[in-house]
Amino acid sequence: MRLAHFSDVHVTHFPLSGGFALKRLAAVASYSLAGRGKHFIGSDARIAALLAHVDGQQVDHAICTGDLTGVSTEAELARAAELFGPRLRQPERFTVIPGNHDRYVTSAAGLFEKHFGTLCEGASFPAVKHLPSGVTLVLLDAARPTSVIDSSGLIGEAQRSKALSILSDPSLKSRFVIVALHYGLLRMTGLRDSRPHGLRDDVEVMNLIDRDDVTVDLVLHGHLHRPFTIRTRQRHIVNAGSATDLHMRCGYNVYDIDVAAHRVAITRHRWSVEAGRYEADPGHALNVSLDTRP
Repeated sequence: MRLAHFSDVHVTHFPLSGGFALKRLAAVASYSLAGRGKHFIGSDARIAALLAHVDGQQVDHAICTGDLTGVSTEAELARAAELFGPRLRQPERFTVIPGNHDRYVTSAAGLFEKHFGTLCEGASFPAVKHLPSGVTLVLLDAARPTSVIDSSGLIGEAQRSKALSILSDPSLKSRFVIVALHYGLLRMTGLRDSRPHGLRDDVEVMNLIDRDDVTVDLVLHGHLHRPFTIRTRQRHIVNAGSATDLHMRCGYNVYDIDVAAHRVAITRHRWSVEAGRYEADPGHALNVSLDTRP
């Protein structure tokens, strides 16, 4: 089974067309004055090229682990949906979960669900997709509106409890189980992310996926724009990084999964500024093979 994984594409449209929010204005300052906007110049074109390149890799399924937008305005989400086009009607081929930038402010409530709910089981989390290839996706949602100085996420006790019930089901033992969320559980250094930027219940989620009575082969996420792999006590975590951030050797991952052997081979594809397209990145450290069961 072949799976594509991309994240943090950040459709970014200024001036803002959404309702007033101090956090959105702070983002404008960051993008316009602090230079962050240069990271995502021409992001629409790269997203279109990304989706076309993913289609060309003959993947069985593709997952985006959030941050479709810059500040979750209606215009940004509508543009992201336009770029996805007919893929929005193909939940058997595409999955999208929200990132913190897709629920940036309280006034954005319902916009992600309106535009992308078709690709995540109606945006009722935790969501489960049993793919015909023998792969099961368990989707968690940590995104929420926060203050100007806070971009943290929270899975919450209720969602964790439901996830435990799903992941401890004996029927999953013969499948290749992927847990997907937006936030990372660890940074590439092996340390926890900072409280204002990371997952508030990261320890609880790590304890959940590391339980001996749950079935998890792989954890996928984004949020941290530089890609890497790392392990919890028992599980492999793969961060796809940003697919469009020009300051981060942006790109996406393709996973060739051997369901029966519980093994995955990762291939990194990067955006080539010179060629103006995504292409295989043979020298990347993410090009590894992992055995996913102890």
